[in-house]
Amino acid sequence: MPVSDLQPDEYESDLLRDGQGFVEDFDTWSSLLALEAVLDEALTEPEIAAGIRREGLRAEDARTAVLGDVTALARIRMERERAGVVFERPRRLPFRRVTVREAGWLLVTCALLVGYLRILQLTWSSMPLPFQLVGVLGLGGVIGMAVLVIGRRIPGLFVTEGGQRTREWAHPEMIGLGDRREFALREIVLPALRDHLRDHRRIRSGVNLVFEEPDASADLEASLVRTAAVKRLRRIVDRADSVAVALAGHRGTGKTTSIRSLEQGLLSRSDRAAPLVVVASAPAAYEARDFVLHLHALLCKAVLAKISTGLRTVSGRLRLRRMLRKALAFLVFWGVAASAVWLLWGGAPWRDLWTLALDVVNGRVTPQQVWTGQPTVRLLALGVVSLFLLRLVSGVVATGIAAVRFLVARRRDIRLAGFRRLTEQQLDRIRFLQTYTTGWSGKLSMPLKGEAGRTWSTQRAEQQLTHPEVVDKFREFAEVSARRLDAERIAGRVVIAIDELDKIGEPDKAHQFINDVKGVFDVPGCLFFVSVSDDAVLGFEQRGLGVRDAFDSAFSEMVRLEPFTLDESRLWIALRLRGISEQFCYLAHCLSGGLPRDLKRCATEMVDLANEIYQPSLEIVARNLVMGELAGKARAFVATAATLDRSPELVALTTELLGIPGTEEPEALAGIAERLVDDDGSDAAISDLRRHSGCFVLFCATVLEVFDDTLTADRLTPRLHGLAVVRQRMAMHPKQAWDDLVKFRGEAPSQPSYR
Repeated sequence: MPVSDLQPDEYESDLLRDGQGFVEDFDTWSSLLALEAVLDEALTEPEIAAGIRREGLRAEDARTAVLGDVTALARIRMERERAGVVFERPRRLPFRRVTVREAGWLLVTCALLVGYLRILQLTWSSMPLPFQLVGVLGLGGVIGMAVLVIGRRIPGLFVTEGGQRTREWAHPEMIGLGDRREFALREIVLPALRDHLRDHRRIRSGVNLVFEEPDASADLEASLVRTAAVKRLRRIVDRADSVAVALAGHRGTGKTTSIRSLEQGLLSRSDRAAPLVVVASAPAAYEARDFVLHLHALLCKAVLAKISTGLRTVSGRLRLRRMLRKALAFLVFWGVAASAVWLLWGGAPWRDLWTLALDVVNGRVTPQQVWTGQPTVRLLALGVVSLFLLRLVSGVVATGIAAVRFLVARRRDIRLAGFRRLTEQQLDRIRFLQTYTTGWSGKLSMPLKGEAGRTWSTQRAEQQLTHPEVVDKFREFAEVSARRLDAERIAGRVVIAIDELDKIGEPDKAHQFINDVKGVFDVPGCLFFVSVSDDAVLGFEQRGLGVRDAFDSAFSEMVRLEPFTLDESRLWIALRLRGISEQFCYLAHCLSGGLPRDLKRCATEMVDLANEIYQPSLEIVARNLVMGELAGKARAFVATAATLDRSPELVALTTELLGIPGTEEPEALAGIAERLVDDDGSDAAISDLRRHSGCFVLFCATVLEVFDDTLTADRLTPRLHGLAVVRQRMAMHPKQAWDDLVKFRGEAPSQPSYR
């Protein structure tokens, strides 16, 4: 049987046999034992088991790798210290103590076994031979059930000489994780196993596009590429109580995706509830007061949605339906039991049973006489009555427990209902300007038809709040929401994300926006994330150099999202297009420059092409992707040229640009690129357009030359990452990108693909 098919308790545990490690370094030995126990449980997770089968790995190799991970062992040791479970180290491996719960199971099992034996002993002489055979078979079944229950519930009792147990089972107290075991599984062992699977994933090579169909229901956490920025974001979410973080990076590096990952709980710890995430897009034109009100309204709506999902008690109609269903089941059980007792007793048994019960209570009849003085069929009837009474008592106890749980949940729902009313009032206050009018009037008739009267009327109109008042109201409600949601375990944190701030083109406007809204930051229990431009990163990183701007004073941390590295891009595609060859992963990385947004677009286009052409070759895929890029960029270059002043140089440049879409051969594209960058003293705007267009055309020609059907696995080297770097630099530094591209093409003259 392969190791991957073993159950967690079927692995051979060398640790439990390691007497020397137990004696010399008990702390390390017990930590390794805890890691081993959690690891064996993690190996049975469907995600891990499927990954091991898919990649053709051995579960024992993954187990050995994680057990040898010093970081995982240290984290397990810290979790054991936090759990505070004390396991007293004995001088030798002894018979361990039994917990109260285990003692209860042992007591119940022994009581059932002894009770059955006693009943069998009392009734044996009066039972005919067939019933005696049934009784013996029943005894075997009762003994087997007792052994099964003890083996599952109290496996620590099966201790042999020297401390070995059957199936090498370690008691939870010896593991020492307590209620931290689930955290250790989700946050330590499963990530370590995922890393092992990713580091040892099956590398496929080939020039035909073949992959498994993308699985939309795949585990998002398992397919999340944990870059350095993602790890830092997770540490911030774990440790910070109130912080304002700026997310920086080029467009397409995943700032919005990171915010959505926060919303889905992928960047929070598994032992905490997913955070409540409110996402607002920064407006191009805004009023600070209106934007804060908009944030307040979004927070109110998100809180109402969370409260609705957090209510535990069911509706009255559903509760009534459950009660009726349980009552019907009890009536059916009662009817079957009554019919069986009636048939076995031989007539109406209720008066006899009542008299018999009174005799037992008054001491006139002992329990032994009850069993010995009755025929066998009446003994069976008494057994049915006992089962019915046991079912009745257990039902009453279960109903009482359910009632207590309902009352506890009801009290919680009452608290949530009050908080929901407060939230609705906040939302109404934001939406409407309320007017209240109160008054009193009266009339007094006088003699001679005279009248006297007086009217009192007061009118109160709530005026619009000023910007400081709006900020104070928002901060007050955000703090209350964070505290109440955390206390009720509905949401771990309140995360407010302001996205697309980097789309405000003018830096002065972006700085003014931050100055206007930074008053809402620094709310206890609330985390603020704002996506900013690269200019803001420069300003933040210049702090301490006599340069201080709005971003430096507003944010406590800055996290920069970089494009994917080559390995991260390969992993991103391999996790989504299972079975794809490395040649296509390299192609997508080079064309996208490692930008996650463009990488996703390349992967989508490859899937669409595979649906149109059966197993297209690498050359066909590269040509389709590159020609699509060239057509779009050529239109953009021509449109940019049309905005410049007309001149002979511009006409010549436009002619070259119009010839790009119809050219597919790499040599012809390289010739067009050479002519485009051949600057003959044109003005700055035309020269800049020549450099941009020429660099991009030469980049596309190089990609077509490299990624053809002769590209073998031995030529897939980290050197190809240079093409992705060129793609990244092309927009901002076309001259440097051109030089890097020429150097890349000239480094391997012996390779025809690098000419």
